[in-house]
Amino acid sequence: MTEIEKIERYIARTRINNDDRYCLRSKQAVRMAEQAMECGGLPYEVIVLAFEYGRAKGYRAAKAEVRK
Repeated sequence: MTEIEKIERYIARTRINNDDRYCLRSKQAVRMAEQAMECGGLPYEVIVLAFEYGRAKGYRAAKAEVRK
């Protein structure tokens, strides 16, 4: 199993409320992809940025869930 398959499996097995406020928008995804292509090499910074953004979104979603 590849690392990508492991990540996809992890996501699939995690019960997530699909609240649109906490998802990645297409405009954001396109800009990250453009930045990754512009770097010319390993897009490490973009990958880290995406994970940090996801963690922040998840944190905010959890806080909102507690407030309910």
